[in-house]
Amino acid sequence: MRTARLLAVAASLVAVSATPAGAQVPPPGFLANPHPAMPWAFFTPNVGAFDYGTVVQYIPVPAQQVVIEVPVAVPDGVPPQTQKQIVEIPGYYITETTTGFWYPERWTLYQANAGVYQWMKYPPEFRRKTIVEKRPPARIP
Repeated sequence: MRTARLLAVAASLVAVSATPAGAQVPPPGFLANPHPAMPWAFFTPNVGAFDYGTVVQYIPVPAQQVVIEVPVAVPDGVPPQTQKQIVEIPGYYITETTTGFWYPERWTLYQANAGVYQWMKYPPEFRRKTIVEKRPPARIP
């Protein structure tokens, strides 16, 4: 009798502690009417918006050494002079996917004016592959 009471108390404690206090329970009909971001939603407004495809290969773009001419500070009365400097633009990897090319964030050298160079950071971008249709040549009658 005592063991039966202990089992009943233990079973009720397990049933009470199975759902923690403050647990969020999905509303009824959640599987039938999911949020559009859920993977089982049939209609998603973002279909195709971020379709990058699957990775095919990584294309290395090597670092480039560039020779630039920068003006040199000279005292008054001396004609202006320039000095050559070698600058290296860092390399990066282009990711080719089945639908296009993913370019990462990368640095380049921008010539703002004569003898004035500035580092510029390109944002990451995705360029879609263009589809070239092969048509038979037109017949001339």
